[in-house]
Order: sequence, then structure tokens, then C-alpha cells
Amino acid sequence: MRSLIVFCSVTVDGFMAGPDNDLGFMIDDEELETTLNGELMRAADAIVVGRKSYPEMSSYWTTAEGELAEWMNGTPKHVLSSDDSYDVSAWSSAALAAGDGVEQVRKLKARKGKSIVVFGGVETVRALVAAGLVDEYWFKVHPVVVGRGRSMFFDLTGRSELKLSSVRSFPSGSLGVVYTA
Repeated sequence: MRSLIVFCSVTVDGFMAGPDNDLGFMIDDEELETTLNGELMRAADAIVVGRKSYPEMSSYWTTAEGELAEWMNGTPKHVLSSDDSYDVSAWSSAALAAGDGVEQVRKLKARKGKSIVVFGGVETVRALVAAGLVDEYWFKVHPVVVGRGRSMFFDLTGRSELKLSSVRSFPSGSLGVVYTA
């Protein structure tokens, strides 16, 4: 069975987004991005993205350049949506995974291949965490505290023990942290 990786930036206090979905906490660090993105491109051969995140991601990546952009644009993307008429044609290699997103991801995990990476959004990640489908968490931890915002772990009903796989520090003060579930 394939592994499911959540790959995201978080604040020190564990938020994927600040108040009002603010992502301004992310600090530019080319070394962090180059290192973690390179490892991700070698590990995963499929992408999961939620319907709400799809428009922004597709808009950005279809105009971006470079090795990561080539990987993002060429890698099969599975857009989770309960609406079976949602249009995903704006981004090459994107396919609609309509219906129950948790069930769609279970089916993807059962297929042969490398790992699957989930880029978001927060609600999509929350649902997959709550369903116990996440195998690895790849966090880009930025040295910022926002106090409140949107967390992937909000409202979890049980405790989950994680095992530290790796931690690296980068010039910006950000950390690359990988946990396995």
C-alpha cells in the first residue's frame, strides 16, 4: 500500500494558516525549499488537492517555471470534490476524484506506485488525518507564532503518537521536520 504524505508549512504553534486564512507567516528559504521539494519529487508520484485549494494551485503552477513546476504540472493530480461536475481541466494531469474524499484517497493508496502527497487545503488534510490515512507529515516549520488560525489537528478526538524521522534546520530559522504515523 502506498504512503500518504501531508506536505505543508506550519507555524511554531501548529497552524497551517493564520486568522482569515493568512499565509503570510511563511518565510522564504531557498535551501529549505530546494532540499524538501527535491526529496518530495523523488518520493511521490501522485498529488491530492482539495476543491477549495485547486483554483489557486492550478493558477500558480500552470504559469510557474523550474524543476518543481515541471513536476507539479506533470504529476497526476487527484482533485477531491463532492461535486461530480467540478471542472479540473485548467491544470494538466488533473482528474476529478468525486464523491467521498476519504474513500477516494483509500482507493488511491491501494494502487501501485510511489507515495501520494497531499498539499491541502486545511479541511481536506483534517478529514484525511481524522480518518487515519496519513502515514507521514512533512512540515516546513516557520519561526512564527500566530496565536490562532487553522490547524489540521483541530477537533481530533484521540491521541496520535508520531515517530520523528528527521529534523533539519535552515538559514531562515525554519525547520524541515518529518514524522511518521
